[in-house]
Amino acid sequence: MTKPINELKTTPFTEVIELERTVTPDEEKRVDHIFVRRMKICKRHPEGFATEEYARFDIPWPEEPKEEVKESAKEEEKIKLNNK
Repeated sequence: MTKPINELKTTPFTEVIELERTVTPDEEKRVDHIFVRRMKICKRHPEGFATEEYARFDIPWPEEPKEEVKESAKEEEKIKLNNK
């Protein structure tokens, strides 16, 4: 089980502005690579101190149902019955 992704949100102390978001799917690893560029502005600072930051994280794809495994299990049961 993977940890949930908590993205940075605006609070009473900081304002978060998303400047860019790039989503790149990866078929081999079955994940989406997310790259986010955002600006954080400190509201409590008299001059509105701003910083730009980058974040990168992966979001896994949902698992596909595995029906083929169930079919092979049924074949094994038939083989065992025939051997007795």
